[in-house]
Amino acid sequence: MARRKVITVRVSKRVLWIGAEAYPLQNIARATTVRIKPPRARAVGRFLKYVLITALLAVGGLAVARSGEVTDSDRELITQGVTVTASVLGAAFLLQLIVVLVTRTYYALVIETSGNPRTVLASVDRNEVHELVRDIMRAIDDPAFPGFVKQMTTYNIGSMRDFYNASGAGSVGRMGSDR
Repeated sequence: MARRKVITVRVSKRVLWIGAEAYPLQNIARATTVRIKPPRARAVGRFLKYVLITALLAVGGLAVARSGEVTDSDRELITQGVTVTASVLGAAFLLQLIVVLVTRTYYALVIETSGNPRTVLASVDRNEVHELVRDIMRAIDDPAFPGFVKQMTTYNIGSMRDFYNASGAGSVGRMGSDR
């Protein structure tokens, strides 16, 4: 599970502060919300593929054990080895599948400046991130905006430092790492 921490997000004196990071409002070209969804369908497919491969290898191992060229003591040893190995691999694959299936969907705030887009925080609350985007854009649009201060829970997820291609219809996607 991703580690979480509470950070302060505020706009003060035309600067957006997200924790200890500062973004001058005049440098922000765009703020958007990106959904980071775990690859559940891919995980199920990978699980089925690995289980099928393991089953085929187990059947092959058991076929070797049942061949006439193997002694009875070796046959029992091979059968036990194949059974234990297949069981351990099946349990490991199942654990990997469960981890992906129970992973939450996160909503990331992506800030675009003159440089690369940057994911600055991630939340499990989509509405909270959407509201933050609206507040940031209101602060950019209205120089007399008094600012705001919010306490938000952010999650340290694996793709926090990835940047996103957030321009054009349907082109939001992970591009790579900026570090």
